[in-house]
Amino acid sequence: MEEKQGVKIGMPIIGGLIAAILGGVVWAAVAAMTEYEVGLIAILVGVLCGYAVVLFSNKQIATVHKIIAVVFSLIGILLGKYLTVVYFTAQLYTDMSMMNLVFNGEMISAFAETFTEYFSEPIDLLFVVLAIVSAWQIPGRMAKTSMASEASTSDQTPRA
Repeated sequence: MEEKQGVKIGMPIIGGLIAAILGGVVWAAVAAMTEYEVGLIAILVGVLCGYAVVLFSNKQIATVHKIIAVVFSLIGILLGKYLTVVYFTAQLYTDMSMMNLVFNGEMISAFAETFTEYFSEPIDLLFVVLAIVSAWQIPGRMAKTSMASEASTSDQTPRA
């Protein structure tokens, strides 16, 4: 799992996972504080996953890194939606804590059964697409920026 076609993917996967968890928690926290889901957070999750993959890959980017960023941005969005549902369910049923609900099998099953309802609005899909685009483009742009700065540094070295 560490290398695919000579490209290291282990650390970028860890970075993407960390970013997805952090993004999902931020999503749910914003939804809990505002009592409204802010779709722009989805783009933030995509950006966060893209940057994390770049940082954890030491800016050695290949197409597989872009795919990793996209997959983890989708996981982060899904986690954010799930934690938001768990939060509001915990508010309705005061006899259960949020932590008990997060890992509750019935809660997970109910979320899976009603999954499509959470992405039924066109605006939801728009923000998911924008998150995917962000997660895909950031690694490529950062790699190009890194290559350009390395090239300009090597051009400035004196030649003997």
